[in-house]
Amino acid sequence: MTTDRELLDSLAHLVDDLDPTPETLAAKAQRALRERTDAAAMRLLSDSVRGAPPGMRGRGGTRTLTFTDLDLRLDHVTGGLHATGLVRAGTGTLAVARWPGGQVTAAIDPAGWFHVERLPFGPVRFVLRGAGRDHATPWFVA
Repeated sequence: MTTDRELLDSLAHLVDDLDPTPETLAAKAQRALRERTDAAAMRLLSDSVRGAPPGMRGRGGTRTLTFTDLDLRLDHVTGGLHATGLVRAGTGTLAVARWPGGQVTAAIDPAGWFHVERLPFGPVRFVLRGAGRDHATPWFVA
């Protein structure tokens, strides 16, 4: 007689043999976990929308987010958003905007400013790189 655990183990081995997890998926999962644990987390301090009716964030206007190491302004443009960021001194030299299925990297100028064109609507996060440890915002909906 077979126990439930033995049956489930046999089924898991069968699935692994017939439909193995793609190596690229495993590598992406490892990179995501490493980024999550290696990056210092920035806290969201404030979030405001100007120029849009209350409760209508996606209907135009400018959104301003303040994190512990980053001030971020999101302006609506045709097909997405334009992001302008001001980084606290010494936090990084590159800003990486990430969203599911893509990312873009922008240089941070000596005064701490960076710009990202055509950021898509939806989940996004910003990672500041180049000053030792990465600093990352939590995921938020742009």
